[in-house]
Amino acid sequence: METWFWILGWSLSILTITGNGFIIFLVCSKRQLRTKTNAFVVSLAVADFCVGMSVVPSLFFCTMANWCNLPQAWLSWVHILVRWLFGYASVANLCSLVLDRYIAVVKPLKYLTFMKRRRVIQMISLSWAIPVVFHILPAVSVIFSISVFFPIFLWLVMVFFGVSTKRDVNILLYFHVTRCL
Repeated sequence: METWFWILGWSLSILTITGNGFIIFLVCSKRQLRTKTNAFVVSLAVADFCVGMSVVPSLFFCTMANWCNLPQAWLSWVHILVRWLFGYASVANLCSLVLDRYIAVVKPLKYLTFMKRRRVIQMISLSWAIPVVFHILPAVSVIFSISVFFPIFLWLVMVFFGVSTKRDVNILLYFHVTRCL
C-alpha cells in the first residue's frame, strides 16, 4: 500500500488510542466524573480504544509480514474478526449513549427513575453482547459446523430482559438440540 496511507492510518490510530485512553483515565481517576452518562462514554471510549489498537496495527503487520495471503492463515481470520467486532461494539455503544441522552432529553422527569444503575449495566452489557453474538458466534458456527448461534442468542435475550428461569433455558436448549440432530 501507499506510504501516505500508512502515515495517515498510524496517525489516526495513535490519536484514537491517546484520546480515548485519556477519557478512560479521567473518568476512572476522578470520582466526580463517575456518572451514569459517563459510564456510556467510558464504554464507548473502550470500544474506540480497541478499534485504534486493532485496525491499523493488525492491517500493517498483516501486510508487512505477508501472512494474510497464506491459504492456511488462521491469524488473518482472527484479526479480521477482532477488527470488525470492535467496530460493531463501537457502533452499539454509540447507540446506547444516544438512547440514554434521548431518554434524558425527552423524559427528563422520568429519567432518574428509569435509568437506575442496573439498567445502565444492562444497556452497556448488551452493547458488548450484541456484537459478540452477531459477529463471533456465527463465525464459530461456520468454522466448527455447529449450531450455537440460536440458543445462545435466545439465552442472552432472556437473561438481559429477565424473563427467563433456568428451567425455561433448559427446555429451549433441549428443543433446539433435538431439532438440530
